[in-house]
Parts: sequence; structure tokens; C-alpha cells
Amino acid sequence: MPAAPTVFISHSQVDRETALALAEALRHAGLATFVDVENLRSGDGWLDGLQASLADCSAFVVLVGSQGIQRWVGAEVCVALSRHLMPHGDAPRLPIHPVLLGSTLPDALPPFLALFQATRWDGQADPPAALIEALKAGLQPLGERPRFEGCPFLGLATFQQQHAELFFGRRADTLKALADLGDQDQRPREQLAGGLATGYRRWLQIEGASGSGKSSLVRAGLLPLVERGALWPRTGLAQWQVIGPLMPGRRPLERLAEAVELALQPDTGRRDIAARRAQFMADPRALTLHLRGLKAVDTGWLLVIDQFEELVTLADEAERAAFDAALAEAVADADAPLFLVSTVRSDFLDPIVELLPGLAALYETLCERRLLLPISREGLREVIEMPARLAGLDVSEVTTAMLRDAEGEPGALPLVENALRMLWQQRSGAKLSGELYRQQGGLAGLLSQAADTLLARVAADVRHGFGRGHDKAALELLLALVKYDPGGRHTRRRISREEAVQAAGNGNVQVGERVLAWLSGQRDLDRPSDAAGEALRLVVVDKEGPQKGGARHVDLIHETLVRSRRGAKDERVPYWKTLAEYVEAHRDRDILRQKLAIDVQPWLKARPWARWWHMASLGQARAYRRLRLHKRSAEGRFVAASLRWRASAAVAMLAVIGVLGESVVWAMANKLPLSYVFIQPLWMLGWTPVPETVPIDAPEGGRYTMGCLAGRDDKSGSDCKGLSAPIEVDLPLVCDMGKYEVTFLQYDRFLWATRGRGYSGNVYLSDANWGRLSRPVINASWDDAQAYVAWLRERDPGVGWRLPRSVEWEYAARGRNNGLYPWGDDAPVGKANFAKLGPGKTMPVGSYQAHGGLHDMAGNVLEWVEDKASEADRSRRAPRLLRGGSWDRGPEGLRVASRSALPSDKAEPFTGFRVCRGHLAIAEATAQSSSHLPSR
Repeated sequence: MPAAPTVFISHSQVDRETALALAEALRHAGLATFVDVENLRSGDGWLDGLQASLADCSAFVVLVGSQGIQRWVGAEVCVALSRHLMPHGDAPRLPIHPVLLGSTLPDALPPFLALFQATRWDGQADPPAALIEALKAGLQPLGERPRFEGCPFLGLATFQQQHAELFFGRRADTLKALADLGDQDQRPREQLAGGLATGYRRWLQIEGASGSGKSSLVRAGLLPLVERGALWPRTGLAQWQVIGPLMPGRRPLERLAEAVELALQPDTGRRDIAARRAQFMADPRALTLHLRGLKAVDTGWLLVIDQFEELVTLADEAERAAFDAALAEAVADADAPLFLVSTVRSDFLDPIVELLPGLAALYETLCERRLLLPISREGLREVIEMPARLAGLDVSEVTTAMLRDAEGEPGALPLVENALRMLWQQRSGAKLSGELYRQQGGLAGLLSQAADTLLARVAADVRHGFGRGHDKAALELLLALVKYDPGGRHTRRRISREEAVQAAGNGNVQVGERVLAWLSGQRDLDRPSDAAGEALRLVVVDKEGPQKGGARHVDLIHETLVRSRRGAKDERVPYWKTLAEYVEAHRDRDILRQKLAIDVQPWLKARPWARWWHMASLGQARAYRRLRLHKRSAEGRFVAASLRWRASAAVAMLAVIGVLGESVVWAMANKLPLSYVFIQPLWMLGWTPVPETVPIDAPEGGRYTMGCLAGRDDKSGSDCKGLSAPIEVDLPLVCDMGKYEVTFLQYDRFLWATRGRGYSGNVYLSDANWGRLSRPVINASWDDAQAYVAWLRERDPGVGWRLPRSVEWEYAARGRNNGLYPWGDDAPVGKANFAKLGPGKTMPVGSYQAHGGLHDMAGNVLEWVEDKASEADRSRRAPRLLRGGSWDRGPEGLRVASRSALPSDKAEPFTGFRVCRGHLAIAEATAQSSSHLPSR
């Protein structure tokens, strides 16, 4: 005779007596039993024993009492579900019988048990006869009464943890993925020097194509099971704290710090996320050390990162590198029990390996990678029929048609979910209409029609409230959420809520907010919601981080909105034609957006004072402005700064052109060289070339002998002919003498500033066509020199600019040499600009070597000094002295004691001047030092 069927009874410790009573009743009914508390013991090989025991059982009974599901019961349920969903070979599915004890509600059932018919038993009377008969017959009774109120289909939305009861079609994939974490071969966990035992996985990566359902599998499949203790058998950790789920976004390290703080330190009051992020950024070990400090007995942490590809598509480069280093350290650290689950699009695996070297190094040791294939036909059937059974709906008219339309479509799952939701909203009684499904164009038609209807309602509402200028506001928002692909394989992109409002309203916040409310499924307060239930949502607004008040972001609710399928002629046919055409018509927008994302990076990284170098051109900035950027975003600030800079540069250029044009007219009118065209703008800006001076020390004892002195100036006994007699004068102080003769550039600046205050009027002195700028001013009278020093005194009050006195000039010219010439008694050849051996014209100041720090004290030009040629001459126009010789004098005229005189208003091509400053109280020379000299 065949052996009697064996029933596995799973229960919590507090329900042990009830379990034993049930086992006894089943034995009396001829059924063998396996009671876990009697036959299994926690320890080495526990999971192996559980799997072996369930392999020999013909039914599984789980008792759910007042304490709900304990950790080992959750593990047993997972193994039982695996046998039910994934029987080996030709083995039958394992029947599962939930039993609710006492007043326990169905909500206490473990995840994935929603469809199984639960039996209620008070635990005191005999077990229900129906349960015993079903176990004897090996039947799996399924719940027939509706258990779900409302719409059981999520449409385009991603499944979340609260939707676990409705999550079908991927349950087997979920259990397989769950088995990838922890001990892979059920051997005892061993600690090795340098890491964990081979075969122990701390990281599960779910890989798959866009729209394959990776996020839903993790959120509605894995996480509810983890919270019920499903990881305990393979990890030895009974308590689990989920961190996240989080999406990396632009600042992944900040998101990580925020998620860790919120999940692991929820009761610490105000959290300093910025400080925690700074720690993680500065030290790759900071996250690991932080987790070690929070370590608790028998507790593990599960970090969930959704859309892992954002680390290479959105993340800041510095944050990405720090995130990679910190997370790789923490996952590999045996003393910080951090497990990681990530979802990633398979087409981003190569850049992830390249840009995340720390985590990529763990792929072969601590990571289990699972490829999520497109949902199977049977999986789609579950998606259609199982939620309908929970809600008591009849889907018989649409199931076959939907399965046929979804054949070969990689994005079939969201299309089916959306079609079911649309049909539920238009249902008649409890039946979904097959005729309505066909009339509206099947899977793609239902999506397109519903989306077009929503756009029309948005446009009408916005037009009514704000006029016709915002008819395309909804499409503009959707366009901002699309990443363009030339082959038609567009993908979605996440943006901040502020950017979304800006894109929709183009600066009108009220329009942007209203459009966002419509597209995210929120109804306006002055409009009733649809009688059929919730409206279609095209976008979702969520937080980038888990902390309350964190940055909110907007995303397309599903990539199916921008996906396309292969047509009959192998062409790409979009699921939603309206949006596809709008994206194609504005494809340059995303190309611009991608270029802008590249251009903004050098600008962000540059120091504030150097950012001008990285500004966009005026044409580029105007093109970028079409992207409807939020003004506070990095891109918006970059474009605004570029426009301001270029506008300022354009204004400045026009101003420069205007100034230069005026300068050309001015220079030509005054017969000045073209170089002055560029010099006058500098004068306008306030630049003034002021004479440079050299301090001159007073003579020892404060006295000096000027004039022709025997032994110094009189070498042959007749050299003093025509020169003044020697005279000793008091010279306690000497002014700071001009280092050079005053140049044309300096004097012309004075004439330009005073507009005719020079003695010669507003006439620029002739340079005899020898050149201006650094050449000494010539054709300057004594009166011209006085006007110049008066202007200097006005500019610099208290400085005391003036012409030097004759005694000061002569003492400064002799210097320490005390010879015939400023350089001593040597011949002047090569030491000064004088007649015959010189160029026959003036030379730029400083062309010859300085003596005592002063240049051209002999030669180049005769220099006006303050003194009259004769102190006896009291007239206002008395001749004034000139010192130093000039370019047209011979060696005799270069001697220090040489003097000339001209009327004060007389100007010649050889007359110039030098200035000095300070020491106004110098005693005047005696009358004897001013003997009359014949005029030249």
C-alpha cells in the first residue's frame, strides 16, 4: 500500500498545543504529520532539513495566531511557496493551507498567501472537517469570495510594499532572487581572515531591460518577505532593518547618508545629514565604522538601491566616487552586516563596471547577479486573473485577447496593467468588457486614448484659467521627462519638482502646479473626481530621499509612455503616438539638454572668479533657454549667468567701439598718433602716468657750492668763461627729483584732463615728428611747465609738486661724482644725447645710463627750473633758467655748471622740464648765484 500523505504543520511557539492537537486529529484521519517544533531544530543544516522535509510532504499547513508569523515560520512559508510555484519536474504543486486561529485577521497572513483559501479555527473545538477532507484529497482550495475592495490593478504605477497582496506573475522570480542572498550552499557561515566565506552573498543585483518590472519585484516581492524573516535561514540574522529604497539621483552620497540616518537612528531628533555626508565623503571607512557602532545582536541591514544606473547617468562625479568607495567597504566588511539589493538596467552594466571600480570588484565574490527576463505568458495570465479573483471580477472576455496582443512585447506588463485599470474604470458590474477592449484599440489603444483624453482635459482647464498661451504645457512637462534616442528607444529621465513646474508653466508657477497636479492624478479642488475611480496618472511625484521634507522629484510613471513596438513592416510604432510625435518634433531639446549637462560641469567646478572663462556663447545660451530650466538649478544658473555675461560683454563691446570711434576722431583732430586711440580710453578709466621721483640726500653740513669752482669745473683756468661764479649756499633739504624728464604721454594726459588749461591752450605740443609717448616733451615753455605742476598739485594735495630750483637741480646732477658731468669728468660719448654724435633729435627717456638714479641730467632736452635768470629782474615775464644741455648742444653745453635762459613763454624743440616734489621750505639761493647770462 502507498504511504499515507504527510502534512507539514508550521506554527509559532505559542501555538504549539494547537499544532499538536491538529496533528493528532490528522493521524486519526489516517494522515501522517510533520510538526516543525518536534522534528526540526535550529542549527547547522537547518535549512537543508527543512527543504528535505517539505520535499517528502504532500501538503503544508501554516497556523497563524495572535503573534502572527515568527521568523522560522516565515522561512518555512518561503520554502513551501517555492514548492508550490516551482515544482521539480513532474511533481505536483504543494497545496498550502493557511489556518487563522481565533480572531486573527487575514492581514496577518504572510506575503503571497492572499489567494489561498484560509480556514478559521478557534483551536479549541475539533479541526474543521473541510480542512481535513481537503488534506486527505490533496486539494488546493482557492478563495472564491472577494477579498479586495476597489481596483486591484495598478495601471502604470510601480508596485510598492503595500501592494504585495496584488503582486502576481513574478512570485517564482521573487523566491529565486531571495535565495540568492546569504549562504548559497546552505553550509554554516564561516568567518575567514580578510572576509566572508566563499559562497556567502551580501549583494543581490537585479538586472533587466527597461520596463521588465525590476522595481516592482524588489518592492512588492522581496521586501515584504524580508520583513517577515525570510532571510533568517540563509543569513542567521532574525531581525532586519530596511534602508531605503533610495534612488541615487545627482547626489547619491547625500541620499545614502539620509537613508542611513532615517532608518537606523529614527529617534535621535534632528539629523545633520550634511555632516554625515561630509564624513562619508572624507573617509571611505566612515560608513563602515558608523554601521559597526550601530550593530545590534541578531540584526541585519538591507540597503535597497533602485535605478542603480543613475550613478552613471545623473550622479555628480565626486559624489559617485565617494559613494562607490564607502559602499564597497561597508558591503565587504564582515563586522557590519550590511546587505545590498540593487536594480539596474542591463544596458548600463558596462559603464557601471568602468565608473564604480570598488563595487565592480565585488561582483565575483559577494554579489549574485540575477537577470530578470520579460514576463512569461503564464505570468501575464496570473497578472490578469489572480487580482481579478481577489476582487471578484470576471476577466474571461479580455484574458485571451490581452495575451495575444502582448505576445513578443518586452513592455507588455505595464500595458496589460494599464489596460485592466482602464477597463475596470469603465466596467459594467463585475465584468470587464471584451468589446470595449477591442473598440479602444487593445493594449496600445487604451493607453493612447486615455492619455490623449487626459491631455485634452488639461489643455481645456489651463486655457480656461490662463488663456491659450499654455495649450502645450502638459506636453512640455512630458518632454522634459524624456531622454531622446535617435532610434526611437527613448527613455525617461527624473527631474526636480521645481524643474517640472518650470517646464510646464514656462515661468508661470500657477500653470506649472496645475498641470503637474493633473498629470500626477491629483484632482483640482473645484472639480469632482471621476465616478469610475482614480484618474490616469502619467507622472509620479516622489521624494529623492526618504527624509521627511526631502527634495521631491518628478518622473514618468512608466517608460512604456515613450516606448515603441515593431510594426508589420519592421518599423517602430509608438505606444503613445501623440507624445512620440512631440518628442520627435522637439528632438533638439534633449540634444541641447545633454550638451548643457556637459557644458555646465566645468562652470560648476571652476572657482567663482574664473567661471567667466566657461560661460556659454550668446547663441548657445539663447538655445539653452528654450529648455525651460528652473532658475535655481545648476543648469538654470549657468544659462542665466552666461546670458548676463554675454549681454554685459556686448554692451561693453559697443561701449568700447563707441569710445574707440570717438578716440579716433579726437586723435585725428589733434594730429596725435593712432596709439592714442587706445590710450584715451585708459585715461577715461582714470589711468594717469605720474612722474617717478628719486629721493636726494642733502649735502653734508647742509651747504653746497654751486657755479664754476676751480679744481672741479675750472680745469685749465679758462673753463669758467661764461659760467656763474662759485657761491656757497645753504641747502639743508633737497626735493625728490624726477627720475626722468616729463614725457609727452604725461604732459598730454594733463592737457586732455584740463581741456585747455595749458599755457598754450588746448593745443597738443608738437613732437617734430620724432614721436611721443616716452619721449621727453619738447616745445614746452616755462609757463607750460608751471601749469603742469599746478595740475599735479591739485591731483595730489599736500605732495608739493613743483619745478626744481637751480641749486637743487645742480646738486642732484653732480651727485657723488662732483665732476664736470653727472657721470664725472669723462667725455660724454655714449653717456648722453648731444650734438654731432647723437641722432639729431630727442630720444625716449631712460635711453642712457642713470647716474645717482637720475636719467638725462645732461643732454636730450634743456630743462626749465624755477629760478629767474636775474634776481634783479622783477617783471612777471622775466627770463627763466634752463639747465642740462640738449640734443643740439656740444660737450661744453652738457657741463653741470652750464646754464641757459629764455623768456618764460618761449618754447623751442629743445626745451622740456623735469619735476620734483616736497621740501618747499628750501632756502633760496643768494642773489650772487644768479648772474645774468646772455640769452641763447
